[in-house]
Amino acid sequence: MPCPKCDDVAFLGEYDRDFVLTRYHVDVGQPAEFDVSSRIDTVLEIDGDTYLVEPLSEQDPEDVRDSINELRSNDAFEEIADTLPDNLPDAYDQDAYLSRHLPEDHRSNLAELAEESDFTAQSVLLLAFVERKNQTLGKADGTLVQYVRTRDDLVKNLDDEGGVTPRVQREFLAHLLLATALIEELTSEAVFREIYREEHRLGVNKNRINNLTQGQRLGILEENGVFSETLLSKVRAVKSLRDTLVHDPRKRISVEGTRQLDWMNSQLEQIDEAVSGVLDTTGKTAARIIVENGPAEYLSEKRADALREAIQHWEEQHKHSIQPIAESDLVTLEQLQWEINIGSSGHRDISHGMDFDELPANEEEATDREIRIYETTMEFLRSCEDFLVRRIERDLEKANLDRQDFTVLALLCAEGNSYEEIAEQVGSAVEYVQRKENVVAWRSSEFEKKQFGELPRPDTPIAPVRCDRENDHSSN
Repeated sequence: MPCPKCDDVAFLGEYDRDFVLTRYHVDVGQPAEFDVSSRIDTVLEIDGDTYLVEPLSEQDPEDVRDSINELRSNDAFEEIADTLPDNLPDAYDQDAYLSRHLPEDHRSNLAELAEESDFTAQSVLLLAFVERKNQTLGKADGTLVQYVRTRDDLVKNLDDEGGVTPRVQREFLAHLLLATALIEELTSEAVFREIYREEHRLGVNKNRINNLTQGQRLGILEENGVFSETLLSKVRAVKSLRDTLVHDPRKRISVEGTRQLDWMNSQLEQIDEAVSGVLDTTGKTAARIIVENGPAEYLSEKRADALREAIQHWEEQHKHSIQPIAESDLVTLEQLQWEINIGSSGHRDISHGMDFDELPANEEEATDREIRIYETTMEFLRSCEDFLVRRIERDLEKANLDRQDFTVLALLCAEGNSYEEIAEQVGSAVEYVQRKENVVAWRSSEFEKKQFGELPRPDTPIAPVRCDRENDHSSN
């Protein structure tokens, strides 16, 4: 998934206001239509995030920073942020869209906060929206970053120490506890987003879900088909392993020798599968799923946009590297087409834009220049895929649908995708996908229609199926 700090999407749009915060990371090249140079007055870095601030009028940046931090520590501001959505659909007036999510008491608090902070009410509302975005990207994603780090460290130590030492055992248990916590955070989020429509996503309802046990939350997701039986089995296996090793110390990895190593590798793989499945189902990996399985025409347009952005970025930031490619007869950058391989550091299968007939049949016969051009082209394509994911992320931000609904809609619009295939791609039940098909088209705005063209609609009735559970009850 894209790093939150490297997401250069202009979250807050164009406003007539005192200033606007736009998430931006200084190491990422801006897209072609985002002319930063003419807009920046100053930059604020808050809790590791870099923001562009414009214009600040007479205010000192340090005063603005202090005011923002003071707001963030205010309980009323936090309640407002909790109430706001985590996207701004392109179909609506953004100020109106955000303010309409606020209950009456929160609107009063908004006015009071604005007066106390010397910001306009619109600016406080926008700051609360940024805070909401940080919350969405923050807690579970922060745990995910820790999860990936402990996973990598554990695998490295397994190799360095030649097997399962007492230190590795402790690290495995810590990693398992972290995985369980991450799954529980994501499960709460899945229940909240799927059971409560956006207008009911209030703090009181979030508290109700957080007060449920993990078993109760999984039961709700199972009954509604949000988690497939396969995914539920993987999630429950992780929870069972965690309970066994935490509550019964005698069972903590007592197997010795090769079997012990094989067992741990197997468990790490199963934990990864459970975490990955829940990430898919909660929309965290929506952009990747769409890139790999979305409609061909939609992706072709986004890929062309990403290619142009990547070329501009490399010409500005990596001119020395891209110049040999641009000047060679082997590669035509603007015409490159390749097989998408998100997340892989390996080579790409190029179908167009590179003249392989001019390259030697094997690396031993290639010159240093030819090898450098080939390797740099592959690095450039991996960069293109980063820009492609960001393109999809921008659409997820602008859509009227939430992340998972937009993902299901994209998969339904893709050529040849069956209900079964879509359900497998998002980790849900077939019936869940069919119910989504009933509603995603009419919930879609002009933005979705422009992106995907003709939207799917069910045209074949599905006969009711008698519930075996009911039959069992009646027989008893």
